[in-house]
Amino acid sequence: MGCDTKSQFGRGRCSVHAVPGELGFDTGPFVSLAVFCDQAIEDKSGVLTIIRIVDQVTLMAAGPDAPEELPPGAAINTTLVIGLKAGQARGRQALQVTFVHPDGSRHPGPELNFHLAGLEHSGQNFILKAGVALSDAGIYWAEVWINKRLVTRTPLDVRYEISPPGIQPAP
Repeated sequence: MGCDTKSQFGRGRCSVHAVPGELGFDTGPFVSLAVFCDQAIEDKSGVLTIIRIVDQVTLMAAGPDAPEELPPGAAINTTLVIGLKAGQARGRQALQVTFVHPDGSRHPGPELNFHLAGLEHSGQNFILKAGVALSDAGIYWAEVWINKRLVTRTPLDVRYEISPPGIQPAP
């Protein structure tokens, strides 16, 4: 099955795409936010506080034996916050986040079921702690899938640098 221009993204790979009129494209649920951050807090009334939104992380190495490339087994811990608004969607829904590495490899996370009821502007927030195993420096995409439909992608640019001699990297 080939791609058409509506379904292509990234390095020519295909994805299921929403079609106007179908549930999900113009009826909901809608993504109100999808960001990487250091920490997020949701209080009892549902108010969300997001601390230090990041879209770039720099890993530093120092010393004469520092590897030229990001070493195998490197990982980062981050928080991904996703906010959804119901729109006309009601009932059981499924959220899944898939990390796409710079080499194109895909790493799907677990499917999280949730329920939407109530008003169009009501919704659901997800605060997802993620340990991301790194394969290389570059752009890592978090794809957000609702009911097996790609609804948004958010990037995290992972950089690797070697400190000049005599300068220690910050912790």
